[in-house]
Amino acid sequence: MTLELRNVTKILQGRPVVDDVSFRVEDGEFFVLLGTSGSGKSTLLRIIAGLEKPDRGTIWLNGKDITNLPSRERNLGMVFQDYGLYPNMNVYQNIAYGLEARGVKRAEVDHRVKSAANKLQIEHHLKRSISDLSGGEQQRVALARALAKDAAAYLFDEPLSNLDPKLRLSARQDIQEVHRLKRKPSLYVTHDQIEAFALADRIGILSQGRMQQIGTAEILMNYPANTFVASFLGAVPINLIAGDIQQESIGYRLWLGQSSFLLETRWTPILDRYNKQKIIAGIRPNALSLTASAQPNPSTLTGKIEAVEELLNEVIVVLQLDGKGHATAVLGDADAGQFAGQFAAGGALTLHIDTDQLLLFDFDTNMALSGTAAPAF
Repeated sequence: MTLELRNVTKILQGRPVVDDVSFRVEDGEFFVLLGTSGSGKSTLLRIIAGLEKPDRGTIWLNGKDITNLPSRERNLGMVFQDYGLYPNMNVYQNIAYGLEARGVKRAEVDHRVKSAANKLQIEHHLKRSISDLSGGEQQRVALARALAKDAAAYLFDEPLSNLDPKLRLSARQDIQEVHRLKRKPSLYVTHDQIEAFALADRIGILSQGRMQQIGTAEILMNYPANTFVASFLGAVPINLIAGDIQQESIGYRLWLGQSSFLLETRWTPILDRYNKQKIIAGIRPNALSLTASAQPNPSTLTGKIEAVEELLNEVIVVLQLDGKGHATAVLGDADAGQFAGQFAAGGALTLHIDTDQLLLFDFDTNMALSGTAAPAF
């Protein structure tokens, strides 16, 4: 089984809310669409489910074009943000409803309902009213309904957003259990990076209706395709600093405000082709430290301390960079001890850069310049 979108576009009020999106979810793969509100991810899910029609493009399920099939004929298991449960039915009836509507025999319905309820540990709730259940219990009913159905693929539309933080971990485990039992293509929509990284085999990042990049969490974090992906991911956003490059006899020097350092030779052929002076440097907050690395050419960033936030095992420092913007550093255990009490807002600070983590982006297009080849996925 595979689920595939080919060049799907949806236009509302004269503008594309989904813009030429293509991707493929493989058999047994858990694929997550990650994006902010308004990025187009829920619209995509509704198009796949048959609740909306695309203006252009096609949807394929196991090699069959289902673009024009009604929703009921697509054989998809769906779990919605609001759970989509019927308050006038009890738990058993909610799980059984879709099977009965498809004409499944009563004995088979009973077997599937009880089996799904047992796997999700809600068998003791089967006779209870939906309105008597907690949010977490209602979520399990919605998952049991999907589990009971022998669907070709499964769709999840932000199913954890209504749960308290403490319930989300157990609910993620329930979703993983449903996927493990079914091993069908699963497509999960969320705005939450933690959910995406915890669940996904691969992640597709959407912004303003366009697919920005598809890859594993490791690929997306270490090899972002553009400044949007780089800045979108991470608990503390990456530092994107406008700079200048200067060619020297042994390579290229990067200037960030008054700070400069020689780039490793891996960048030389790339910058030869780039042939521009202005550039954007991407430096992750945890790539900055007080401790010098063993690299032969020290790479540092100097600025004035603008803010300090001391947490349990780390210190977050914001530097003002000589009129060139700001940079945020997250100093870990080793550096936090050195930092505590020794530096204050307004003072100068020099931080060392782990240039193995350095990213460079085209100043005009915001696309990444690749200093190392991203591994295949």
